[in-house]
Amino acid sequence: MNQMVLEYYACKIAQAKNCVVITGAGFSKPCGIPTIHTEVAGRPLHEWFQHKMMVNTPSWYYRVYRLMLREWLRVSPNDAYLQLAKAGFPVITQNIDGLHKKAGTQNLIELHGNLRELICDFCKSVYSSELALQSDRIPYCPSCQEQILRPNVVLEGEPVHHFSLAVDWVGQADVLLVIGTHLRMEPCSQLVKIVEENRGTVFYINTQAETLIPRLLRWPVR
Repeated sequence: MNQMVLEYYACKIAQAKNCVVITGAGFSKPCGIPTIHTEVAGRPLHEWFQHKMMVNTPSWYYRVYRLMLREWLRVSPNDAYLQLAKAGFPVITQNIDGLHKKAGTQNLIELHGNLRELICDFCKSVYSSELALQSDRIPYCPSCQEQILRPNVVLEGEPVHHFSLAVDWVGQADVLLVIGTHLRMEPCSQLVKIVEENRGTVFYINTQAETLIPRLLRWPVR
């Protein structure tokens, strides 16, 4: 991105009455978070997001989950995450790594859930992921004792979390900043269409976001 375009983006963001941010996997990758194409425990990570893998191979499923907990949750947010949190923009993320929460973002929607929680599909109780690290056994719900707990993440074919709230946020946005994702998949692609139909401005940053975002948010651009 050349200086002229960078300054235009920065000016529009600085003048926005309501700037909303959407982030995807490309924003987390520079922090050390692997993509879904990475191999973990002998299989591509994208298989972990298939419901049948959780049901048919729970031992493998929880092995991968514990690996992610120990490695991913040790990762720290970079300056781009910290600057977004400092700016106070509402953030809608497709990521499950919790980096926005670590960075201090207050208004946050995690569309695909997060790694830090376990949930019981039977009684809907929610627990800390620490419960899965207390032993190598597959954890059952302490409340109802009936159901294996599952990570509170959205698996393939399941509806995303809090989508109606995300629609409400972008419906009020005059600038939408999309970072690390092309938002081509439904239903998330609808969020861009809402802003465009309201004659708002949509900016995409899919490369070098870790350096560009801090510069964009420090107006005037240096």
